[in-house]
Amino acid sequence: MVISKKVWIALLALAGGFGLAESACAGWITVKNDTKQVIVIQDVGGPLNKPIRGKSIKLQPGETYREFQLLAGSKNIVIYDSDKPDNPLTRDKMAWAKDDATFAVKADGKAMKLVTDDESMKVKK
Repeated sequence: MVISKKVWIALLALAGGFGLAESACAGWITVKNDTKQVIVIQDVGGPLNKPIRGKSIKLQPGETYREFQLLAGSKNIVIYDSDKPDNPLTRDKMAWAKDDATFAVKADGKAMKLVTDDESMKVKK
């Protein structure tokens, strides 16, 4: 079987194109509950005097939640104890680039906070 010169050039060009292509980021935002209690994370938007509550996510201890985000962005969140949904434990802002981002909810005995992947690695050491 003889392959013509034009076919070889086309195959080499195609293989070269695959080699130079950037790897695509999936855009996953991951939140893990690193506390010992059941929490509810809720998006909050709008003005401070009339906040608009968005989607809420209930997380068991050790459970993670993943959400796809196509572009970089941010959102304001409020974290509640699932037994006391009227009293917020903390308010924070999640911000991410186009790449995957990982957040963890941690409790240090006094307060609860949202940390990014880099900060959670510092806490573990």
